[in-house]
Amino acid sequence: MSAPAPVLGPGMGRGRLAAVLGLSLDAVLSARPVPLPTVAHPWDAWWVAMRTAGRVRPAPGPGGACALCAGDAAAAMAPPVPVHPGHGERRCGCHRTWAQAMRAPARDLPTVPQRLTIALLKPGAPRQAIRARLRYVLREVHVSDAVLTPAVCDRLYPDAYGAAFVDRRTAYLTSGPVQVVVLAGDTTAVTTGTKLKRAVRDQLRAGPLRNHLHMPDNPGEALADIALLAGWDVLRTLYERWEMSGHGRHTAARVAGYRAYLERHGTGVGVVGPRRPPGADEPADDRR
Repeated sequence: MSAPAPVLGPGMGRGRLAAVLGLSLDAVLSARPVPLPTVAHPWDAWWVAMRTAGRVRPAPGPGGACALCAGDAAAAMAPPVPVHPGHGERRCGCHRTWAQAMRAPARDLPTVPQRLTIALLKPGAPRQAIRARLRYVLREVHVSDAVLTPAVCDRLYPDAYGAAFVDRRTAYLTSGPVQVVVLAGDTTAVTTGTKLKRAVRDQLRAGPLRNHLHMPDNPGEALADIALLAGWDVLRTLYERWEMSGHGRHTAARVAGYRAYLERHGTGVGVVGPRRPPGADEPADDRR
């Protein structure tokens, strides 16, 4: 009888990866090279590539995962726009262990100053009521309608796992048109948006899956979501207006904040936050 497949370390964790993502996108958008910490876990490297549509491609190292996963992650990163390797059963437990750590409730995400965030009004959501609530504290700077595809869903939530859950989520998100609303506020716009999302969902008595509204809970993923849902050109234009004012002071403050966060939490492989129980396929509330 062959030995069971190894289950190795789960990677950097979403907080530190969100900081790496934010540093990466700020470097691309501001055209100011920023040294990035090493991303040794192959699924961590793949996640950054997925969230940036291949604009940032960390070299996938072998740390924390078996050789099979290292090869699968590298193959999924190889196309011009990285792809998802599929949600079915895998040959080892490395990816699932990594995904469980990524979907765990995050208690200490990067909170650097950023003025842009985004709201995705999901199929069937009461659009006008939600937008009116958001406009109390944030300014709409771009609005567009779209129909999501399964590939876009995978890029929006690349760390989602559990084939049955992912199938239900994708069916819901692709069941009708969505509305994309990019919002601007003060330098706490992302945190403000996260609080608004919770309040709106509570007011609408949202369910665990059909919850009407997605808003990112950290600045790096807010930029990634704008690029994915509104378009890279929209992100670049709005970034120049809202994030590069003050002779680049906002960008410098974000970079300093990300660096301080990474130094405070360390950059080695294998240190993560709280883990979800085995078999708990649905993501933490703030990630949906």
